Amino acid sequence: MKKILFISILCCCSTFSILAQKSTTDLQKINKLLEIYKMSINKADTTLGKKVFITTQKLTFIHPRGHEKGWDGIKRGIYEMFGTTFSNRNLKSDHETITVYKDMAILEFYWVFDATFADEKLTPLQTRGRETQVLKKINGEWKIVHVHYSNMPVIAEGQGF
Repeated sequence: MKKILFISILCCCSTFSILAQKSTTDLQKINKLLEIYKMSINKADTTLGKKVFITTQKLTFIHPRGHEKGWDGIKRGIYEMFGTTFSNRNLKSDHETITVYKDMAILEFYWVFDATFADEKLTPLQTRGRETQVLKKINGEWKIVHVHYSNMPVIAEGQGF
């Protein structure tokens, strides 16, 4: 009886260990994806962007200035717009939260975006907001399938409805 119980405990612990390792690996991959995403925005680099996004028409990106659909829409409406509008960009994130559901994940974070307009005055800009990314694991790689970002919440009475 004692031998059977011991084997059962070992099997249970081994399974838990494998699940914990898999989860840790997924979290590491998603964190790396976030770093590449920020770098792609900071450089307005579509080659880097293609590494983190799916590149099909199912891809969507909702932001305060619009709603981009498909990789071509994001390439134009995000990367090319950032590349021509700003002479430099610096997207930073904090308070990242990752929730993994098998082959899907939700990545949430707050961000600060410092940039300089590509105008003759080189006007500085700083915006702050929050972002949610929906990720899907495809052939072992995490890819962004949807982004929604917005400004920081309004907290004055009678706002935000």
